[in-house]
Amino acid sequence: MRKKGQNVSSPSDFRLTWLWRHAFVNPLPDVTPAEQEFFRERYLAMREKAAVLVSQIASAMPGLTVHDLTHLDALWETASLVSEGAITVSPAEAFVFGASVLLHDSAMSLAAYPQGLDQLKQTIAWKDTVMALLGDCEHGPDAVSAPPRDIVQRAVPEVLRQLHAQQAGALAKQGWVTANGDTVYLIDDAELRFFYGETIGQIAHSHWWSVAHVEEELSEDLGAFPSKTKSRIDRVKLACLLRIADALHLDQRRAPRFLRALTHPQGVSALHWAFQERLAVPHIEHEAVVFTAGAPFEISDADAWWLAYDTISAVNRELQDVDLLMQNRAQGLFFRARRVKGAGSPESLARTIHTRGWRPIDTQLRVSDIPKVVETLGGAKLYGDDPTIVLRELIQNSADAVQARRRYQGRRESWGSIVVSLSERSDGHWLTVEDNGIGMSERVLTGPLIDFGTSFWRSTLATQEFPGLIAKGMNAIGRYGIGFFSVFMLGTVVRVVSRRCDQGEECARVLEFRDGTASRPILSPAEKGCAPVDGGTRVEVRLKVDPRAKGGLLHVNRFGETVLTLHQLVASLAPSVAVSVEVEENGASVPAIGPGDWLELADDALLSRLDPLAKSDAHDRERKSGHHAAIRTVFGESGQPLGRAYIKPSEYSRSDRGWITIGGLRAARLANVQGLLVGETVTASRNSALPLVPQERLAEWATEQARIIAASKADELLKAKCAEIVLECCGRLEGLPIVCWGRDEWLNADEFCERLASSTELTVCFDGHFSYDEDEDDVHPRDFRNEFEIGADIVVVPKHDGSILTVGRQAWPRSITGQPARRDSNLAAEVRRLLAQVWGDEVEEDSENREVGKVSGTSITRHVTIYRRVADSVGDE
Repeated sequence: MRKKGQNVSSPSDFRLTWLWRHAFVNPLPDVTPAEQEFFRERYLAMREKAAVLVSQIASAMPGLTVHDLTHLDALWETASLVSEGAITVSPAEAFVFGASVLLHDSAMSLAAYPQGLDQLKQTIAWKDTVMALLGDCEHGPDAVSAPPRDIVQRAVPEVLRQLHAQQAGALAKQGWVTANGDTVYLIDDAELRFFYGETIGQIAHSHWWSVAHVEEELSEDLGAFPSKTKSRIDRVKLACLLRIADALHLDQRRAPRFLRALTHPQGVSALHWAFQERLAVPHIEHEAVVFTAGAPFEISDADAWWLAYDTISAVNRELQDVDLLMQNRAQGLFFRARRVKGAGSPESLARTIHTRGWRPIDTQLRVSDIPKVVETLGGAKLYGDDPTIVLRELIQNSADAVQARRRYQGRRESWGSIVVSLSERSDGHWLTVEDNGIGMSERVLTGPLIDFGTSFWRSTLATQEFPGLIAKGMNAIGRYGIGFFSVFMLGTVVRVVSRRCDQGEECARVLEFRDGTASRPILSPAEKGCAPVDGGTRVEVRLKVDPRAKGGLLHVNRFGETVLTLHQLVASLAPSVAVSVEVEENGASVPAIGPGDWLELADDALLSRLDPLAKSDAHDRERKSGHHAAIRTVFGESGQPLGRAYIKPSEYSRSDRGWITIGGLRAARLANVQGLLVGETVTASRNSALPLVPQERLAEWATEQARIIAASKADELLKAKCAEIVLECCGRLEGLPIVCWGRDEWLNADEFCERLASSTELTVCFDGHFSYDEDEDDVHPRDFRNEFEIGADIVVVPKHDGSILTVGRQAWPRSITGQPARRDSNLAAEVRRLLAQVWGDEVEEDSENREVGKVSGTSITRHVTIYRRVADSVGDE
């Protein structure tokens, strides 16, 4: 009988719930009072110890809503709400249920791990989480085992959350060693712990499983515990009761207002507190759980209301899934509640969880034409009309898969291959890209692969499918989850055949698109011999355009209309990919790329790979000048190769032989630099990228370039243009010419300073060499070209745009060197600097028209800059 003054929110009130009294107090058929007392007292003893364990959660998971003993006791109440009069629970089942309740969240603190943080650090989840938190920043080899303090503080609660259900499964049988060497357990009775410990752990763990997994793992009942009971344990029933009871406990006891004022939860945690502090204990009406709120949600609390809506909708799905499972079981048991009132309709839920000053309506962003969005954002609108981009994306996906398998199975860095083929079948031309990488399970094929915008490698499914893969250094090129959808640019008939590398042939699956994104894909088992032999993935697409026709994959509009070979195209798209790539065309198979071979290729071979259409006479001219012999490797801070390139002034804005590569695949063109630089992506299309080479190493490379070019047979104007680019990279000029004094007298910086020291006036043209001006010159253009003689005192500063890369408003390498935005050429700035260095600050500067030369005696004038050295500056010497 309830004592006067005792209410339902009392922490000890779990003894007054229907479920408790039904199992442990009220008479039951074939159950003795002694049996009830045995299991009741064993539970209470376990509860006392579990209370100490869960008291540690608040400090380990700051900001989390209440997960102490009051939460565990309240689950007897929510379990009673849905079970009263609907199911029966024996004392043995009530003990197992109660023990599972005590354990289900108890592992959210380091106290659940006998070796504390050291034990947590040994888990795969810790290594994956730390590696993910470290991200792309540089870190040493010991970063995972000994990460920075801030990373540890962020990793501990995240890993505890990830592992709490799994670790809960071990707590029933786990022991803790005391200072005097004794071992203590949550369940003192050794026989009881031995017999029920595994089942208690499974049910506690199961609250994070899917309902389908519960049925799969727990469908068989556990028989009776000899000499203590005749009752079996219905494990599915108890697991469902636990997950429903846990889901329903959302009321104010989880988020006391005073405790919130003391702890100041932030972010999403603050929203959980804000909605739960308002909720009343739920009740049931007509098989529906009803949530109500004691205080309305103001406009400022709108985000908290919507979180409440999402949470209650999730509870509704839980109830429906459990109800469906119960319907499918032969026992015919059902819980009292099958749904949540108002779930799925903001307007309906607002009738029981009130708002004030605003009205929630279902205005969630929607995509009414999903195929159109995929076609737009995953196709030509993102990547442009270049069909070769599709092949690049497919090779990238395969390269990621091979890298993943290397890491996962501990294979050598050169292992794995990709095969690209073109074939003509009866129904048209087909492009195929096949790898022997890690492969995809059915969950991945029907999940992240076709979930537009979701990258598998950055999803929680990746750590579930391949635990430890991130910790082993997996760093996928793909980041945005849209690259696969580019395949529909090439054709609407697409087949994906895949088998995980650690599963048998019977697990291979085929996902087929028969009309692009306009039709639902068809999933089917792969026929014998259809899947890659050693595991991996094959993507096939029927090309809508003949690959050699205009607009086709191999057709190029450059130097006239040209058709590449598949070998040329693949090599140019993936010039430095770290995987062996072969091509099959016209029945022949030839290697196109070797893993890391870009570091060993001859200079000519590397340039030809980057630009297979480069004219041979251009190669010959450079070979004769000795200029392209300046190709050198660019290194990072740790000595890793970050490029092979040389300085070559571009005739146009960008070069077809200068590329940034991401994961070995070409991404963005470079100007004034030929070869390749390793970079990182800036946009989802991967057509914009920035090199990874640090400032100091770039300057060292540019200085070496200057030294080589200065000693080469290249003409002086070309060398001066190279000087412009060297300065752009903050390198030293090493004797490269910077000005032309008079007629063909080229001076380097030291020589220019010597000439300045003996001069008092300087006439400078910063516009480069003079050319014919029909508005100014009274001579024939032919005469100007053939007979113009520059004045002996005229100094010409060559003009060349030395910029290398611009991404949006960001200019590289100025973004890493700290140089100001470009207002003048680097050579012009260098000339002005040297003037100030030699003549001092007292320099007069004028602009005027002055004679700069003659053509057959006719004076030629141009607007030039005049510098005069003031008398005091001369006298100071």
